[in-house]
Amino acid sequence: MSKLMQTTIPCIQCRQPFRATFQNVIDAKQDPQAKMKLLTGQLNLALCPNCGTPNPMLTPLVYHDPAKELVITFVPMELGLAKEAQEKAIGDLMRELTTQLPQGAFKGYLLQPRQALTMQGLVDQILQADGVTPEMMEAQRARVRLVEMLLEAPDEEIPALIEQNDGQIDSQLMQTVTLLAQRMLQEGRQGVAERLLMLQNQMVVYSTFGKQLAERSRAQEALIEQAANEINALGPNAQRADFMNLAVHHADSIEYLQALVGLVRPVFDYAFFQELQVRIGQSPAAERPKLEALRENLLELTAQADQQTRMALQNAAGLLQTILNSPDPEAVIAANLPLIDYTFLQVLSANLQEAERRGDANAGSRLKAIYNLVVAMLQADMPPELQFINEVLAASSDEDARAVIAQRIGEFDGQLLEAIEAVEEQLADRSEPVLLERLNWLREEAIQSFS
Repeated sequence: MSKLMQTTIPCIQCRQPFRATFQNVIDAKQDPQAKMKLLTGQLNLALCPNCGTPNPMLTPLVYHDPAKELVITFVPMELGLAKEAQEKAIGDLMRELTTQLPQGAFKGYLLQPRQALTMQGLVDQILQADGVTPEMMEAQRARVRLVEMLLEAPDEEIPALIEQNDGQIDSQLMQTVTLLAQRMLQEGRQGVAERLLMLQNQMVVYSTFGKQLAERSRAQEALIEQAANEINALGPNAQRADFMNLAVHHADSIEYLQALVGLVRPVFDYAFFQELQVRIGQSPAAERPKLEALRENLLELTAQADQQTRMALQNAAGLLQTILNSPDPEAVIAANLPLIDYTFLQVLSANLQEAERRGDANAGSRLKAIYNLVVAMLQADMPPELQFINEVLAASSDEDARAVIAQRIGEFDGQLLEAIEAVEEQLADRSEPVLLERLNWLREEAIQSFS
């Protein structure tokens, strides 16, 4: 991981000094999260703990991607450094980079770094090395300009503007809006993030692509419900062969298979594909092409699911590192609360367990404090129904869970059933039989109470 530095800076808004963390050597192989921050404008952006203002930190940078034999240097013109001072700063950073290299990894390209004159130029060179053409970059800038135009428009004009720009609204534009909203949240700009998400919802309502997306989403939800019902019908003692038969029955529907993999990913392990290969070999010749296509589709779908899981884990680990490095963890957690999910809590718990295993009391104490802050904020942000459901799921035993249900079920109305369904959907792709069983108890009690 790239070395993190600390310095004291005055806030550009309130002028209060605070400790801020920054990086000036970014290695894309060792620290892909730092590369992502650089490309999205989040690198060296420090939130003021006093007023929450994002403070960009100007510093010379060296970017290194060993896979592409690429080194780029950048010295912000705003620093006003003389040529000799620039050369010294870059020379120091290059020495720091080379000292971090494994033995025998030094190559000639390190002696000929490229130079970027602006931060945008640095980003463009990195993207070009990744295979992103100038035309693709210009298309992305056009998407950002369209989003900015819609953001600045009065609310009553937005539907008409969306319809006027209907041809430009596609999956890439939707992704751009999502990334911008995440960036605003990480910078503590909650209001802008909320407006971006509102804008995205209006795109779904008023654009051709959005309407098609909504229809596909409804169809996928129906397939997920169908798959969940058929999985439940297999019963608690279902064997690997039962899931294989289910997959074979729906082999012609890639959408159904995607839902199936999403719901029970652990089923599709090495042993499953071994048994499927045996079944292919034992099947009549006329049936083998269909089963072979099924195997390839399932392999691709499981790889996609695993990649999404890895990306979610990387994002969660990056957010946790940001919180740990912040002088005001509570402010960072509050600014990023919409991004904190089950995956983040998994990563946080794993780090806490590892600190305890190593006997690192200092790291364990910090991680425990962050865990308590996160749980407290999440619970405070929940509607009463979700707080109640969380209390039931968090009970230390089934007996305690039943006691909580009996004591508090009378406090709620029919909205509790909707909340239970929402939580069940979130738990559907996780192997949590105890939690799902408690939800079933809660649903039964709620139905009886409200009937």
